[in-house]
Amino acid sequence: MNPMTLCFADDTLERRYRRRQIETSHKLSRITIPLSCLLFASYGLIELSLLEHYEPYLLLRTSVLIGVLGLFLLSRLPRFRHHVNGILCLASLVAALGTLAMFHVGDGHAGEHLVESHAAGQHEDEHGDFPVYFVALLLVVFWTYTLLGLQFIYAMGCGLLIWMGCTVSCALMHLGSDTLVEVNEVFFMMAVNMLAGLSAYSRERQSRQLFLHECHITGERDDLRDHAMCDSLTGLLNRRALLTRLDQILDIQTPGTVQAALFIDLDGFKPVNDRHGHAIGDEVLRITGERLGNTLRGNDIVGRLGGDEFLVLISREGNGRKGPEQLAERLIDAISRPITLEVDGEPLIIAVSASIGISLFPFSGATPETVIARADSAMYEAKQRGRGVVVTGNPLRLVL
Repeated sequence: MNPMTLCFADDTLERRYRRRQIETSHKLSRITIPLSCLLFASYGLIELSLLEHYEPYLLLRTSVLIGVLGLFLLSRLPRFRHHVNGILCLASLVAALGTLAMFHVGDGHAGEHLVESHAAGQHEDEHGDFPVYFVALLLVVFWTYTLLGLQFIYAMGCGLLIWMGCTVSCALMHLGSDTLVEVNEVFFMMAVNMLAGLSAYSRERQSRQLFLHECHITGERDDLRDHAMCDSLTGLLNRRALLTRLDQILDIQTPGTVQAALFIDLDGFKPVNDRHGHAIGDEVLRITGERLGNTLRGNDIVGRLGGDEFLVLISREGNGRKGPEQLAERLIDAISRPITLEVDGEPLIIAVSASIGISLFPFSGATPETVIARADSAMYEAKQRGRGVVVTGNPLRLVL
């Protein structure tokens, strides 16, 4: 995290944070901008009742309200979603520029009133009641840093521009005649920038640190979830994940489709472990898992139940067993291709096959356990018939 701008060095992380910051900005500005505009307009009623020459103030105040509300509405449009900070910066600068203009108008009227007062032998403060617009300018700075929903770096840029504009305006208005007043105004504007800026800096830094903490927690949670739901050897879903997916599938019945669970058990796998060791056996299981995944469609589900047993969950158009059985034959062909490994620099060719039992569902009283049990029973029947055989369990009472 950059100590000055608070931006993350990782661009992806920064984009993720900014997306979240935009949501926060929308929620905050939805309340603070209309409320601020209401307060800004309310003071106009005081001007109408207290000032003789209120027309310039009314015009400036109306222009500021139209500009700020227009930019606020613009920031709500989806096409400008990623430009919220820039649009709200413009809203801040419009409010500041309008307030500075009222400050100038007030100073002009105060000068005229001062000449009249001197002519009448009266002594009044040169600025009369018009320093209220300088106070309003301080409020705009505070509003920019804390209530507008801007990122700190954008708010700081606006604050510095307002401070520079105030400094130039004070110099032009006083022309060196009231150095103390000018210094006071510039000092207080700088002080508000520093205090409001520190508050905004601390808040965003804390927000970013919390965001990092949430990312770490989310990453660890996803890792734990993946570890809990994936088979460590093959990378496929494990038994727990398969049961969860199957339970979800049973809750969704799609007319015109047949759903099937294919229970796959390798033929001739035990001799591989006995002759060549578990390391070779594990490699055979890993390659078998890859072949299953490469043979299936993108929306099919495959996982390892344990040992040399795999489960495939599919949905196919139609209402018969033909589609699942054809897929089972292709899976057997893929599994039966010789596996060539290298052991101590020598090639080793492993040949295994598979027996597959198919359970069509949904059926009356179907649960994940009963679907798998029916497919398991059909697989044992296939084993009894020989190697590389497909058997579909009793499909009666299917709910299609």
